[in-house]
Amino acid sequence: MQNNLDRLESLARLSKEASSEGRQELLREVTEMFMVEPDALSEKEVKYFGDIMGKLAFEVEMKFRQHLSETMANVAAAPLDLVKKLANDEIEVARPILTLSGVLQEADLLEIIKQCGQDHLQAMSRRESVSETLSDAIVEKGNDDVLGTLAANPGAELSENAMETMVVRSEGGNGSLQEALVTRDGLPPELLKKMAHHVSDALRQHIVDQGIDLKMNEVDQLLAEAEDWMGAEAGGESSSPAEKFILRKEKLNQLNPQLLVKLMLEGKQAEFIAGVSRLAKIDLATARQAIADESGEKLAVVCRALDFDSNMFSQLVDLLDSKGKRDIGDKKILVGVYGRITAESAQRAMRFLRTRQKLQKNTGSEKSWG
Repeated sequence: MQNNLDRLESLARLSKEASSEGRQELLREVTEMFMVEPDALSEKEVKYFGDIMGKLAFEVEMKFRQHLSETMANVAAAPLDLVKKLANDEIEVARPILTLSGVLQEADLLEIIKQCGQDHLQAMSRRESVSETLSDAIVEKGNDDVLGTLAANPGAELSENAMETMVVRSEGGNGSLQEALVTRDGLPPELLKKMAHHVSDALRQHIVDQGIDLKMNEVDQLLAEAEDWMGAEAGGESSSPAEKFILRKEKLNQLNPQLLVKLMLEGKQAEFIAGVSRLAKIDLATARQAIADESGEKLAVVCRALDFDSNMFSQLVDLLDSKGKRDIGDKKILVGVYGRITAESAQRAMRFLRTRQKLQKNTGSEKSWG
C-alpha cells in the first residue's frame, strides 16, 4: 500500500497545478486507486483518500461529482467527510448517497434534514431502513409528496404520532399519500377508519377488504365527532388568575382529576376549565367548547383521556348540568357509553385533535402558560 500512498501524494501535489481537465483525470485516478480494495485501508488511509477526492470533486463539473457519489454510495468504507459533503450537494449528486449509503449515521441525516430541502428528504425517505426518530423529523418538515414516499416505504418505522400526522395531512386530498397510508401494513384500524371519510371509493373498499368495519357504533361515533371539533386560537391576553392558579397547582404536582372535581364542587368553573385545558394539553377555547357541549360527549372523551373514573365523570355530569336539561335516562346512556370508552382510544382521539390543531393553526406564536 505504501507505493500507492506515495503515488497518492504525488497526485495530491499535482492537483494544485492541474488544469480543469487535469483535475478531472486526477479524480478518476484517485477514485480508482481507492476502489481497488477499500475495506483493506486503515482509517488514516481512508481519510487521506477522502481529503484528496473531496478537494478534487468540488473543483470539477457536477457530473463528475455525480459519478463519484454513485461510486461511493455502496462502499461501506467510504470516507465519512466526503460522503457528508456529497450528501449536502445538489440533489443530483446527493441522491445516491442519501438513498443508499450506510456510512451516514442517524445524527448526520438529522443534520441534513435541518439544512436541505424537499428533494433531499424525498431521497432519504427511500432508504432501506428509516428509524422512528428519522421518520419523525422527515414528517415534521416534509411536504405531502415526501410523506407519501415515506409511508410507501416498508423499511420506514413510523411512530404513532407520525402516522396520526400523516392521516391528518392526507385530508388535504393528496391521492398518493392516501394510497400509501391505506395500503401500508401496520396502520392502526382506528386511523384507517378516520381515512375512510375522505378517500376515494376504491381506497375505501380496500379498507373494508382488510376487515375494517366502517359501521361506527356509538363509541366510535363519539370519538369521531370529538376529533372534528376545533378550538379557536388562544388569545393574546395575559394569563387569567384561574390560569395562574392552575399553573401553581401543576408546579406543586397537585393538578389531577381529583382537583378538577373538587374545583367544580366549589363552584370554581373558571379554574376547572383552565385545569382541563392544562391537563389535556388543549387550548382554553377547546376546553370551554367541550364543557359547554350539552350532549356531554366531548367532555366524556376528554375525561376518559385524563383517566377520570366513571363515578367522577358521573359527578361532573351532574355538576355541569346546573339547569337540569339532562334527564336521568340520558345521563345513564352517557355514563354507560363513557364506561365503554377505553383510555387508549380517548387518548388517541385527543392526540389526533392536537395534531390537527397544530397543522391547521396559522403561522405565528401561540400564548403559552409557561
